[in-house]
Parts: sequence; C-alpha cells; structure tokens
Amino acid sequence: MQIRARLTLMFMAIAAGILATVLFAVWLTYKTSTEAVFFQNLESRAALTARTVFQNVDALTALPVNWLEPDDADTLPYRENVSLYNEAYQRVFTMRPDAVPVAVKTLQDIQQAGRYQFRNQNLHALGLVMQSPSQRPFTIVAEGFCDPGELIRLRNILITGFLFGILVLAASGWYFAGQALAPVSRIMNQVNRLQPDDLSRRVETGANRDELARLAETFNSLLDRVERAFRMQRLFLSNVSHELKNPLMAIRAQLDVTLQRDREPAAYKKALQSVLEDIHALSDVEEKLLQLARIYNNPNAIPLKFIRLDELLYQAKDQLQKNQPGYRVALEFGEMPDSGEALLVRANESLLRTALLNMMQNACKYSPDQRVSVRVFFQPDGAHRIDVCDNGPGIPAEEQALIFEPFYRSPQHRGSVKGTGIGLALVRSILQLHHIALEFRAPETGGATFQLLFPAIGRTETVGNA
Repeated sequence: MQIRARLTLMFMAIAAGILATVLFAVWLTYKTSTEAVFFQNLESRAALTARTVFQNVDALTALPVNWLEPDDADTLPYRENVSLYNEAYQRVFTMRPDAVPVAVKTLQDIQQAGRYQFRNQNLHALGLVMQSPSQRPFTIVAEGFCDPGELIRLRNILITGFLFGILVLAASGWYFAGQALAPVSRIMNQVNRLQPDDLSRRVETGANRDELARLAETFNSLLDRVERAFRMQRLFLSNVSHELKNPLMAIRAQLDVTLQRDREPAAYKKALQSVLEDIHALSDVEEKLLQLARIYNNPNAIPLKFIRLDELLYQAKDQLQKNQPGYRVALEFGEMPDSGEALLVRANESLLRTALLNMMQNACKYSPDQRVSVRVFFQPDGAHRIDVCDNGPGIPAEEQALIFEPFYRSPQHRGSVKGTGIGLALVRSILQLHHIALEFRAPETGGATFQLLFPAIGRTETVGNA
C-alpha cells in the first residue's frame, strides 16, 4: 500500500472515531435531556392530580380491574394516564378506566424507592409515594407516551452527517497527504534523473526547514561523498595507469636496446642501474598505495602510542638525507618546554614519520637549492605547530585545492620534476587519522608553507599512556 493511501486511511480512522464519538455524545445528551423533561412533566401531572384527588380522599374505593388481551396491550388505546393505589396495592383512582394496572411487584419497588421510573407496556411511567392530608400513604403512577420521532430524526440527521463527513475526510485526507508527500515525490524525481556521468546535480532542499529539508541535505551530503569518490576513482585510474606505464615502458625500452647487440660491461651496468631506478620508483608507488589503502580500509586497527615529536623529526630528517644526500633540512625548534612529557604526541610512529618525510622531501624537490626549513613551536598542552617552508616557485591559486588529490601533479612540473602525485594525498590521510589540521600558506615573498596543527591533549592522559 502506498504511503499516501496509508496516511489517508489513518487520518480517516482517527477523524471518523472522533466524529462518531462527538455525534454519539450529542445524540445521547439530547436523549437524556428529552427524557428528563418528559419525566418532569409526568411528575408535575402526578402531583397536581394527587392534590385534586386528596380533597375527597374518604370517597376513594377500590376500582374493578379491566385487563387487556395480550395483543391489545402492545397498542394501548390511550397515550397518558394517572392512577392512585392505596397501601393494599388497590387502584382507587384512574383517569382511564381501561388502563392496564401496574403490577404489585412494581408498586412495591415504588414504595421502597420513593421515586421510580419504569415502562408499563409501551408507555413510560413514573411512580411516586405521597401522603394524603390524613397521612395515608398512596402510590401515584403517571404514564405517558414519549414520542421517539424527534430522537429518530436526530439520529438520522447525525448518521447522514457522519457519512458525509467521512467523504469529506477522505477527500481532504487524500489531498493533504499528497501535499505532505509532494516534497518526497520531488526528491524521488530528482534522484531518478541523476546519472553516474553527471553527479554535480543536487536535490533541492526547499524553503522549509523541516525533516524533508534535512533529508534532502543529508542526501546532498551523500552525493558530495559519492561524487568525490567517483572523481578520485577516475583520477586514480587515469593517473595510476600513467605512473605505472612510464616506468614499465622505460624498463622495456632499455632492455630491448641493451639486448640488440653485445655491449661493454659498463654499458650493461649503466642499463641495469637505470632499470633499478625505475623499479625503485614502482616500489615507491606500490608502498604509498598500500599505506593509503591501509588508512582507508581499517583506520581503527592502526595502533597509536605516545612518542616524542622532536625525536620523530630527527628520524625523518636523517632518513631523507640518507635517501637523498643532496637534500638539506634546516630543523629549528622554538622554546623547548621544561618537561619532556610536553614533547609527547599520540600517533602511529611509522605513519607520522612517513608524513613528515614526504613533506620534507616534497619541499626540497621543488626548491631550487633543494633546501627545506622546518620550524617547530611546542606548547605545554600538546597543541604543537610545525611549519614546513620551501623557497620554490609557489603553487598557483587554481591548483591549491587539487594538490592533495591522489596522483595530481601540476602541469608546469610534470616534465621537469619526478614524482608520483601520491605524497601529499598520503600526508593528508595520515594527518586526518591523527586529527592533525593541515593548513596551506602562500607567503608574498614566494614559496609555500604547510602548517601542521596538533590537537591539545591532557597531561594526565599522556603520563598514563606514555
């Protein structure tokens, strides 16, 4: 069943229940009020008749009883009557001699209750106990026909109004359910128009800040992530094939040329050295891809512990200068804290060292003098800051948002500087894992500055886990 139909039925059921309750209460109130007025009239008639009869109470004697046949009792020839009964349950006065007498059991109930309402054949009756001026107890029974015509007409009117109300409720419920679900239908139509080749479209949130607007915003946020994932996938496929194809083609070409004829041992050695460099490049790409996959697939499984940040920086510097003897790292520390515990950061030692190493290597690679300046500012609460500065040509404004994408390389450096385009993407992933903010600065003097902002940690936590 469609939601619109289900909402309409639920609305009809609730509203119909309320309407039926209200209409029944109206009918019951009117019926009770009508009967109360009717019995008040009977009581007045009985009291007036009794006062008149009591003026000559000594002349009252028992009257003969005229019983009607059973078939005639259902259609009495009279509509009202007043009768008096003495203490011996004998009828001593009646306005209708042909009236059906009241049963003794009923008279006993009247005397016990003092005021008693009952039915006598098809008439409503009210019994009262009154005393004559001589203090003799008499039972007065006033009977009358309560015409049900008004109640029947009111009942029919209320039933007709109820059925008409159900039709109105069904129509209004269907309309309002459609209006309430219109944004959902709009979202569904917009989602159906989305295609994998164009994920730039977004769902309209509308002017209302309701649950459906938040649903649309949530879906748009999902589309942002999906679009980013598709873009990274396309970028990955287009670039990884290029990065793997070039070394493989170079290796193949060098081997083909080397094997075309016999050469001197020095030529073979040179060719093998070139092939080894290409293999190292492939190995570097593979290692970085594995680290990216490890971070993306199961970041919660990566162990973290407290390590000294200054020692980690020295390790990254030594490793860089060992791998690239021509690179130079100027490591500058600000004011050192009094306690060694203030130098501790919670991190995965291998991954954070890789991030620092890649940033230093990247800065040296794009600096004309192959030099990088690393300035460290320690804070007592652990909110340390590291500035990695180079004196290269800088990064154009239109490329600053792309430098952290996997395999992205600036067009102006693709032919002149070797690289894979994975370094900064890996750096950002590692820093996000450690909740370290990464900010980019472009000084007016040139070059580029990357700032690493470490999160503050409590010293009690540090001591307990170091």
